[in-house]
Amino acid sequence: MRIKLCNDPAIALAQEWVCQIDIWFEQHGTVGPDPFDIKAHPLLRRLQPYRTPRRCATLFCDFFPHASRRLLHIAPTDNPKTHALLALGGLRLFQVTGDGYWLDKAKANLAWLLEHRTNGFAGLCWGYPFSVTGQGLDTPPGTPVAVISAIAGEAFALAHEVIGEDRNLESVRSIARFMLKDLPRLAGPGDTHCFGYTPGDRRRVHNANLLVAEQLVRAAKVAGMDGCNEAALPALAFTLRAQREDGAWPYGYHDEGDPYEAGLLALVDHHHTGFVLRSLHAIEKALPGSVPKEALEEGFHFYRSRLMEHSGMPVNEYARFPVDIHACAEALLCLSVLSERFDGCRMPALNAMRWPHQFLRNPKDSAPWHRRYPLHISRITFPRWGAAWMFRALAEYLHRFERESG
Repeated sequence: MRIKLCNDPAIALAQEWVCQIDIWFEQHGTVGPDPFDIKAHPLLRRLQPYRTPRRCATLFCDFFPHASRRLLHIAPTDNPKTHALLALGGLRLFQVTGDGYWLDKAKANLAWLLEHRTNGFAGLCWGYPFSVTGQGLDTPPGTPVAVISAIAGEAFALAHEVIGEDRNLESVRSIARFMLKDLPRLAGPGDTHCFGYTPGDRRRVHNANLLVAEQLVRAAKVAGMDGCNEAALPALAFTLRAQREDGAWPYGYHDEGDPYEAGLLALVDHHHTGFVLRSLHAIEKALPGSVPKEALEEGFHFYRSRLMEHSGMPVNEYARFPVDIHACAEALLCLSVLSERFDGCRMPALNAMRWPHQFLRNPKDSAPWHRRYPLHISRITFPRWGAAWMFRALAEYLHRFERESG
């Protein structure tokens, strides 16, 4: 245990669980399975464009997660997003505890990112170690992804805030250069545009678009980069215009004739909504007055009232089950981050932590499991999708609330 346990039982629960996940990574490493690695198999790739066969394949992989990977010979991979999330969590825990153990962990993950960048682009960037396919989409392994690069940018920016070092600030600038020069700006209504998910992806996805905008305004603020705000504001306007009257955001934007699955882009789910809200909050902090107060308030009200039950269980607009560990981690992370802006987040955040601790955690080693169905649990731990996100969320919870506990 690298944290001195607090007398507050809620804080102690977070402290204990974050240390247990750290131990799990020490024992198992960051190389492992991922929810999307198996979808890169040629057999499942052929099913991805078709909703019903795709869902059947997903159920098979969820109900038999280990056997399906053995059957299809799916090799474990090391995902850059895992290292970015562990770096963010380690930095937050260092801020909370002052223990150099956590700082060393964060530095090691940042060093890994620098050593494993994707080459051939205008700046630092990273991609998934497997292909990502779907209707109208075929992204080869290693293709730089906006989401991963933006989360890494957040980690390098926090490292600069915590420990300084010019290389961290230069990494923030370098990631912004990749976004400015290599990501397409897809036309939206009026004078808006949406940043592409990858250099070759023409889908317009709101959480990815805002993560890029967030990284750009961050680079303008902390690194003084010219042109970043000018590129970010039309992207921000694109997503703000897409907010529904009830406060929700769909996953993406679909024009008639687009080769992508319209139904998928119209979905409103828990974790992508949380991503949007956290990015809007971060953009408004970095660039006050850029995000209308009503947009955040209405979005957060929808999130709290429609995408989360009082028990702390996250849900999607279209279904209660399955409950995904990714959504559980986002519930804890979003409520912890948005507590800076909205009152009354502490108890819902605690419930958001308690629910997966009770219902999606391996009792033997406390590793987060993947998904819960009404009568089944997908008992597999994904380093990137589950364990690293929960580690990041628990660290943020402690950073926000431990000092309030005295």
